Amino acid sequence: MVKKWSFLTLLMVTIAVSSLLYGSATAQFWQKPAEKATTSKVNGGTLSTREFVFGEGEVYWSQQITGRQDKKPHVITVPIQGNSQNMLFRYRAYTEDKQPYWQSVSLDQVKELPLAAGFVETEGRYIWLGMPTVYAHLGQGTIQEHIELALPVEVKQKAKGVELEIKLPIRAGYTSEMWALDSREPLVPWGEKHYDKIWLALDVSQNAKWLQDGYYYKSPSTYVPTSDTSYWRIPENYVLRSFLYTGGARAGENMAYVMLKASMLQQEPEGDWKTLPLSQWLSDDYGIPEGFFDTRFNTGAAELMLRGCQKYNEEQFCRAAQKYSAYFHKYAAEHHYSATGVTEGWLVADYAHPAKPGIQTHVSLNHQLAEINYLYNSYQQFGNPTDKDLADVMLTGVTNLGSKWILPNGDLHYAYFPNGTFGRRDYPTLTYNDLVETQRLYQQLHGMEEPTIAQLIASKQVWMQKNNIAYSQ
Repeated sequence: MVKKWSFLTLLMVTIAVSSLLYGSATAQFWQKPAEKATTSKVNGGTLSTREFVFGEGEVYWSQQITGRQDKKPHVITVPIQGNSQNMLFRYRAYTEDKQPYWQSVSLDQVKELPLAAGFVETEGRYIWLGMPTVYAHLGQGTIQEHIELALPVEVKQKAKGVELEIKLPIRAGYTSEMWALDSREPLVPWGEKHYDKIWLALDVSQNAKWLQDGYYYKSPSTYVPTSDTSYWRIPENYVLRSFLYTGGARAGENMAYVMLKASMLQQEPEGDWKTLPLSQWLSDDYGIPEGFFDTRFNTGAAELMLRGCQKYNEEQFCRAAQKYSAYFHKYAAEHHYSATGVTEGWLVADYAHPAKPGIQTHVSLNHQLAEINYLYNSYQQFGNPTDKDLADVMLTGVTNLGSKWILPNGDLHYAYFPNGTFGRRDYPTLTYNDLVETQRLYQQLHGMEEPTIAQLIASKQVWMQKNNIAYSQ
């Protein structure tokens, strides 16, 4: 039964269905790309480049200029042969009420491209171009974009086609970046299934930024530092999630690999991914400083590594996932509350900081379920029985509290607090989706439904129906 389909619902269902058809086949035919990274001095700054050459001929490249002095821009040229009348640039535009849609311009009609990420599509040449980006570092894994300094890509007509001229400003105290994925074959199967709508939602340049060292998300007002144009490097890459689970597009398959490599480089030696900015509310409520551990973001990042391990048969991604599992086992042992019952269960705290080992924070139901789901998936992948054992203990922590999670109106409490109370408003659908996944994995491993999880699912579902919240069953 489907209730009030939203775009997000459509996206998630398409991801689920496509992954079943596509995901397992990728590793079988995947060829590891050749990689190259360089750092060199240029007039006025430092140039950092990365390149991935994939087996089917696609090339991903990125160039980053960090300025020490004000100099003339660094120029990148991309020649494209063919009739410019048959060359289009497809990009995300917005209506007056800020609804996104695909807009196309012909390269024979423009002298410069809109300042946006998009797709150059020609006969036998397909390029996904990032948006030229200029920013300053604010510290704590946060950047401040300066769009007024960015230069649009110029389109120069040539006798045998066009030349795209990309200019990266070299300014003291600023960094300029550009990236592209170049292919001889179409990168996205436009017009097939729901790909047009799915890709319309994949943001790498507006509310989020894909940069050379990772995925940055619009800074919340409660983070420090923050500004109207700042972005922080988030451990869990939402666009990467869609690339890994949707499948069916060369651009997604290749870019997912590139993004996973960047995420792997940000993993701490201990196995976690730090949230580098200060969260004002966590500081106020619990005294947690910047550089803290967030179980949901970390478990999400590790889940993507695990998926990359499965999808690409990449040993580095497998080791990164296992390293996080080892970290989480130690973390759970040191940061849990006991939930009594026939057998003891654990409720694992959402947040911690190594400099504040005695801090006790709440346990969000959605965090706890995501961790359980990751451990069950890790057990299925690597066969480490301690992963399943910990997941079972944590699930017992949830089920020992049973119907205490349920509010009088049928919704669920968001969190359990160290003093034994419940509170805060739950997400409309996130916890429901986590519960459904927990039940699915539990049935796979135990051969039966978990009755308390079934009770929580049913209660949340009735509440969603009463409140016209979109969900699928």
